Parts: sequence; C-alpha cells; structure tokens
Amino acid sequence: MARIRARGATRAPRPRGGVDPGQVDLFADDWQQAAAAPEPKPVAPAGFGGTPDLVPQVLNDITAGVIGQLDRSGRVVVLDGDGHCRHADDDVATVVESLVKQRYAAEGEFTTQLHGVIRKNVYVVALTNSGEAIRVRWSNLRGAR
Repeated sequence: MARIRARGATRAPRPRGGVDPGQVDLFADDWQQAAAAPEPKPVAPAGFGGTPDLVPQVLNDITAGVIGQLDRSGRVVVLDGDGHCRHADDDVATVVESLVKQRYAAEGEFTTQLHGVIRKNVYVVALTNSGEAIRVRWSNLRGAR
C-alpha cells in the first residue's frame, strides 16, 4: 500500500551519487586533516585579451583578499600588503561591481587602510558560494590557442 503525502508536501532532493557532500568525513578520525581544505587552483587567463582574460585575474585577486570597497563611496580599491590601498582600474572595478551585483561576491570583513594620507575603512570583497563555484569552473577551463 502506497503512502499518501499531504497536499503540497514535497520530498527533499537527493544528492547526486547518493552521498551528501556535507556529510563526508563527518566522523573522521583526524578532524584536522579533514578540516584542512586544499589550496584553490588559480584561474589561468585564456590569452585572448579583454574581459575574458580579466575575469580570472579578478577572481584570483578576490580569493587572495586583495580587492576591497571603500566604506562610504563603494569605490573599488586594490589593497597593498603594507596597509595602503589605491583605486582599482576602471575595467577591474566594472568586473567587481558586476560580480557583487549578481551576488557572486559580497562585502566581507573590514580593515582600516591608508588611502593617500587619510585612514579609511575598507570592506574586503569575498566570493560567495556561487562565486566560488564560478571560480572553480573558470579554473577548470583551458584556453584554446
């Protein structure tokens, strides 16, 4: 005899392959080894120039934590390693703003950086889960030369 579900009730989708990726290594013996994530593979530019080569570089910079946005203006800046920041190029700013608008990236933690001689709050841009999925897809592409 088949069970009848209530109207509107749906079954939770099953993961592909029968294994839920969130449950892998749930009861691992060495939790530190299971928690250590592999280093992300950098995205290689295609070699054609223009925006298709710029997007992988911006994705790599966002992953490295080098791209940020100023607190009040939202202007895209590049963080130097010595506590300074400078305005990003217009094409880099366009790509970052597009990623933020499409919810592939979001403002993360903020740091205080010197912008010229004035100290300002800068929000570091971080990839969201869907942005990380795009970075992984772009890193698996090979340029056709």
